[in-house]
Amino acid sequence: MPIGGSLILAESPTTIPALFDQYQAAGDVIGIPGPWTVRFVKGGPRLPSSRVVDRLVSWTAFEPDAETFSGTAAYTATFAAPLSPVRAWQLDLGRVAETARIRLNGQNLATLIGPPYRIVLDPSQLRATNTLEILATNLSANRIRDLDRRGVLWKKFYNVNFPARFPDNRGPDGLFSAAQWEPLESGLLGPVTLTPLSVVR
Repeated sequence: MPIGGSLILAESPTTIPALFDQYQAAGDVIGIPGPWTVRFVKGGPRLPSSRVVDRLVSWTAFEPDAETFSGTAAYTATFAAPLSPVRAWQLDLGRVAETARIRLNGQNLATLIGPPYRIVLDPSQLRATNTLEILATNLSANRIRDLDRRGVLWKKFYNVNFPARFPDNRGPDGLFSAAQWEPLESGLLGPVTLTPLSVVR
């Protein structure tokens, strides 16, 4: 069972046929190395510039605007369909900070909100040449950090003190401040891979 997975057990006096296939790896992992086009599509305070990267890293390393950005970026890469005739493929996004929407050849396949960031593909979903788009959305922490570092008032809550849970997060007024935080990793971090699968009998 993967980390973050769930399991429901049910008892029955009779044998229950399997309702869905169970898979296991049936060959070597195939990497989707890119290059990746990264395009920032929604968020703030400003949309960082688009770029092409050969290696997946946190977008906070791109430029100052990307370090303070909270929102969504689209990562796009093309790859050739593997030639192996298999029952199914597992698409694994590796690490994502924090959520991912998967589009393959223009079709929405899944939205993943936590690890593991994996889905099973039917071979019929693959073409000779494929376009994979991952829309990755980070947390708001980097945006809040930027607001507190610049002294922008954002804690506009009626009749609420905003105490810091930890002393390190206490500002000059004694209330919560994210100004001392380090930027959180953001975006698609990978590695992105395909693994051939066989059905467990």
